[in-house]
Amino acid sequence: MLSPRKFFSLCAQLVSVLTVAGLLSACGNDGGTTAAGGTAARTSEQGTQAPFKILVFSKTAGFRHYSIPIGVATLQQLGSANGFEVVATEDDKVFTPENLKQYAAVVWLNTTGIVLTDNRQRKAFEDYMAGGGGFVGIHSAADTEYEWKWYETLVGARFKCHPLQQTATLINEAVDHPSTAHFAKSFTTFDEFYSFNRSPRKEVKVLLSIDEASYMQNPNTSNLPDSPTFPQGVNGTMGDHPMSWCHRNTGGIAWYTALGHEGTQYASPDYQQHILNGVMVAAGRVQANCQ
Repeated sequence: MLSPRKFFSLCAQLVSVLTVAGLLSACGNDGGTTAAGGTAARTSEQGTQAPFKILVFSKTAGFRHYSIPIGVATLQQLGSANGFEVVATEDDKVFTPENLKQYAAVVWLNTTGIVLTDNRQRKAFEDYMAGGGGFVGIHSAADTEYEWKWYETLVGARFKCHPLQQTATLINEAVDHPSTAHFAKSFTTFDEFYSFNRSPRKEVKVLLSIDEASYMQNPNTSNLPDSPTFPQGVNGTMGDHPMSWCHRNTGGIAWYTALGHEGTQYASPDYQQHILNGVMVAAGRVQANCQ
């Protein structure tokens, strides 16, 4: 029998799984308008540029997102269409100074738990970022490495809880930023919406925030019967609730989006543009304000 927590997470996924068939072919669509309100643009704003490489790291030591292979395939197709190579791995041994220096950015795609098991790996990544490397965190990258304080600074905030997957309204706070310029000023989307341990607004450039009145924040994963905090639980309301941001607090450029739980997100041209230009900004190929 499924635990209440697993049922809570999986029941809404059944809705999106029905549309997962054909997702990879959908990643090849070059146009159209999505519910997010922008016209799809499958290319970066930089135009022709020298090839580069990114590392996509999707190791999990906790919850495993079904959308990981879809996200990897999407990033690979975006790379092929935009002149960069994507190396995908779940091997933490790639975190060495010699290996990391070949990548313009490292994407932590739906990682969970403690995924770097050697302090030398952590030090290599810290040095990589201090030397001007790029970081892209997608969704549960914020639910990773809880014992590593530097990593929380890198991401910007920690995952706290989330409610059942549903539709909500997001606010575009950076209409001039490459990774959000294509979105309408406000738009709706279906996903699993994280609440965080704090708002990182004072330390980051907020790109997207969520209208907390537009969706049901409770019950959430912290007040399910199998939660360690049950029956008290934790309220998901933050008041100030950013969902995507970027900064330079660790040396290089760090870009994060809480969107990306659902496999259907990766078929959306607007979401593809969001993560594509997140990669381009973090890799230093597109100029953007992340102060």
